[in-house]
Amino acid sequence: MIAALVTLALRAGIPARFAKAVAIACFVVAAAGLLAVTKCAYDRSLIARHDAAQEAQLAPAVRSADGNAADARLSDLKRNQADEDAERAAVAPLPDARLSDRQRQRACAILLRQARERGLEGAPGC
Repeated sequence: MIAALVTLALRAGIPARFAKAVAIACFVVAAAGLLAVTKCAYDRSLIARHDAAQEAQLAPAVRSADGNAADARLSDLKRNQADEDAERAAVAPLPDARLSDRQRQRACAILLRQARERGLEGAPGC
């Protein structure tokens, strides 16, 4: 192998006294590169096996958590729907009559207070 590299170096125009050193250096660099590629491939396979084992171990817990999240999401949806229904039911019986000035002032005061609690400057419509 080295002899073939030496001949190749001589054909490339490298002087005879340096040809053997260049051939050995090329061989060492190629061997180190091959070793590095092999080690990287081994590390990747090792990491992939570890990740697969870890995912297999965590899979039941993940499925359980997904089921719990779905149950929580469903109960939240039901609660939100019940809140919306309660709001509609509370507003539905209100008369369409015109508000008096006193009722309008009271509503504005309530809206302004709620706006201040939320950090807003004013309430729309007041």
